[in-house]
This record gives sequence, C-alpha cells and structure tokens, in this order.
Amino acid sequence: MKQVLFGGLAAISMLVFACQGTSKNTTGGDTSAVVTTASPSWKLEGTRWKLKEFPANPITIPQSEKDIYISFVDTSSQIQGFLGCNGFGGKYLATANGDLQITDVISTQMACPSLDVENTLGKAMAATNKYTIDKDLLRLQSGDSILATFTVMQQ
Repeated sequence: MKQVLFGGLAAISMLVFACQGTSKNTTGGDTSAVVTTASPSWKLEGTRWKLKEFPANPITIPQSEKDIYISFVDTSSQIQGFLGCNGFGGKYLATANGDLQITDVISTQMACPSLDVENTLGKAMAATNKYTIDKDLLRLQSGDSILATFTVMQQ
C-alpha cells in the first residue's frame, strides 16, 4: 500500500514539474531577465528582484558580475540582498493592500569605489511605505512617487 501511495505521489510530482514550462533565451544574451511563461504574476515574497532603475534619480546602475537585488523572505519577514559592493539584511512588514515598511537594515562595510547606488537604494528602502507589482516589475514607492524599480531575476 505504501509503495502505491509513494509511486502515485512521485508520478503526480513529475507531472506537475513537466507542465510548468520553461523559456529559452534565443538571443544568446544575458539570461537574468528571462521570465518563465508559467508564472505571469509574481509575489513580493520568494522572488529575487534585480534593481532596474531609480526613476526620479538619474543614477546609472553599473554592470557587474553580481546583480544588485533584494529578496523578501516570507517565512521570517526578513529582507536581504546585494547593494553592488556590500550585502545587506533587515526586516520588512507588508500587507496585501500594498503597504510596505523596511526597517533595521544593516550592511557589510566594504570599501567600494562608488557608493552612489548603494546609498540611493538604502535611502529608497528607508523611505518606502508602499509597493506595487505589475507583471514582472516591483516598484518601491513613497506614496505615489516611485523610488526604485526592480525586475524578476531567475535564480
């Protein structure tokens, strides 16, 4: 009986994974922005969000080996990520209505050639009181002002 149950669960698991679908990068370029077709809507938690831009601040996001990102860990209300040179962590509180507070952010203190992006992202997180997700874009906002925009990162 146990073998039948485990065999059935294994078959269902394989079917679910086979039906999820994948997308292939046919352009030969960077695959970090490729989004699978199985997840048309993304959640704040459990998704790694890559920094795209600061709409109100014309700072160039540097291209580097490691992407600047944030990640909201749903099981512990922790935020973590990489600022471009330093890693960071903190706490967050989000509601289904789009309210978001990011607090107690701390980061490593490595010497870096330029801290413009790190400082701007730190200020954006501190000022955030709202978020919106539209398809694969996350926007950190203060009221209706967009402080930072992120895209979904494949992990």
